[in-house]
Amino acid sequence: MTHKIPVQNEKMVRDMHSGALLSTDKDSIKAYERRKQEAKAQKDRINRLEHELSELKSIVSNLIEKR
Repeated sequence: MTHKIPVQNEKMVRDMHSGALLSTDKDSIKAYERRKQEAKAQKDRINRLEHELSELKSIVSNLIEKR
């Protein structure tokens, strides 16, 4: 048995157990998950680029010291 009741906004329901408002708009939920995944991918790319830049700085520093 479901413990959810509709509210004025037809894309939302209230969970009677916790009192939380829950979205029933599957398209919005999928869009949110896609944005979240894209943000994580961008963060991972930035971290990888920062690591590569650090490696390049180290290589240049070593080359300069050898002169």
